[in-house]
Amino acid sequence: MKTRQRNIGEEQVLYPNGQPVKAVITKIKSVDKGRTKGTLEEYNIDGYGATQDFFYKDGISPELTEQRCSRSMIPPEYFSKRAKDFNWSRYHENTDVQKGIANSFIVHFSEYRRQGRGLYISSHTKGSGKTFLACCMANEIIERYGISVKFITVPDYIELVKEKSDQAREDILRIKDCALLVLDDIGAEGEGKDWITTAVFRLVDFRDKHILPTIYTSNYEMENLPGDERIADRIIGHSVPLVMPEYSVRRSEAKRKTEDFLKGILKEPAASGQAPPNIW
Repeated sequence: MKTRQRNIGEEQVLYPNGQPVKAVITKIKSVDKGRTKGTLEEYNIDGYGATQDFFYKDGISPELTEQRCSRSMIPPEYFSKRAKDFNWSRYHENTDVQKGIANSFIVHFSEYRRQGRGLYISSHTKGSGKTFLACCMANEIIERYGISVKFITVPDYIELVKEKSDQAREDILRIKDCALLVLDDIGAEGEGKDWITTAVFRLVDFRDKHILPTIYTSNYEMENLPGDERIADRIIGHSVPLVMPEYSVRRSEAKRKTEDFLKGILKEPAASGQAPPNIW
């Protein structure tokens, strides 16, 4: 299959969070490493800035891959993330079990899909990498299997249900019926109003009955999900638990970036050979 050549400066339409935005190709680089052949492309999105590199395999239409990824509603910062981008070593503990489960889900997804079996990624610690890992796996599934994938947080799904417009109803149907759903932060609805619990239950129950795999992320263990016990029962019945280390990657990364920033600022005067102005 011959793919159309693309050029720097060319405009594309991407769909972060399901909404169309203009994006401009800012970088194109050829890749030829054994069996891995294709191009790396970087975009600039209006109101967001530069993206990470997107990899497109030779023989696969970039437009088709973009459409699948961008319409997935995966957050823009995770658009181009794949399994190779998830650094397990930063947890400073043995993560062989977690890596094994995540790897099996990607490599053997056809069997997971046949059984309607998904993953339940959990840890009590916020910022432990649950959403990042889920998005890395979702992007791998899109690229390898070419199926429809959707991402949505539970709070955003509740807002969608509350909207009650024709467009919202169409969006809800697509979310319910997609081949793979990433339902982020389940349990965030807590012991909410009855209609909220009912909305979440109907989504989980629909996918359970139609044998559709779901990746859940949560700050709660499956057995301790707040709210309607029927939700936990459906999830437990068709989900493989993947318990993340209790370590905040987000805080660690923020600390590292701050330290790097300060090192860079403090080195600037020394590099220029000029002493910094003495304010005090």
